Amino acid sequence: MMENRKEYKEGGLSSEYTTRNRIIEAAGHHFAQKGFDRATSREICDLARVNSAAVNYHFGGKEQLYVEVLREAHRRVVHFGVLKDFAEAVDLSEKKIEEFFLGYLRSLLGNSPESWATRVMLREMAAPTAAFDELVQLQIRPTAMLFRSLAAHVMGLPVDHEGVARAAISIVAQFAFLFQNRKVVELVNPELELSGEGIDRMANHIWRFTMAGLKAVAGDCKNRTVQ
Repeated sequence: MMENRKEYKEGGLSSEYTTRNRIIEAAGHHFAQKGFDRATSREICDLARVNSAAVNYHFGGKEQLYVEVLREAHRRVVHFGVLKDFAEAVDLSEKKIEEFFLGYLRSLLGNSPESWATRVMLREMAAPTAAFDELVQLQIRPTAMLFRSLAAHVMGLPVDHEGVARAAISIVAQFAFLFQNRKVVELVNPELELSGEGIDRMANHIWRFTMAGLKAVAGDCKNRTVQ
């Protein structure tokens, strides 16, 4: 979760905590609708029903607020904690990997296309801002490394192996493509339903396709090492 200061007092969360989160929620909706450049701090404060100086007070300005909104959007869409727990499990079996693929795709496509977190992420991926570099360093790269450790486990290769890096990119690309191009995929392939049970079928396909690919590539890498 974001690096909020959770100050607890009698009666619940402190006013600082609730104000910060109210601003982030309002900013998420506003950035999703207007984008970073067209949104203003005053409009966000009006939506959050807070003092017009609250964005500067709590975040130091619109730029850092946007970074916090991107972090929260990524957290809601990607569920980093769940992925981390899974990748670090000591008893990782193919069945558990299959369950992960199902759960992960559900989390990506289960987010309503109209939710602000989804729309903010899609906006940022389509036209990255200066905030994207920080998001990559703090959240996207760690997420990619967890996929890399998953690929290494299946392939039986070191996590820093070049073949593992390529394999991790291939895994992530499948999820990212469906998330970013969901509407196009459904329009081009009307027989595919990317909701409900359709998500389960797609997740099962990605899992089988990925496992076969990882094992084939791992075999090639090991054969080259032996030779």
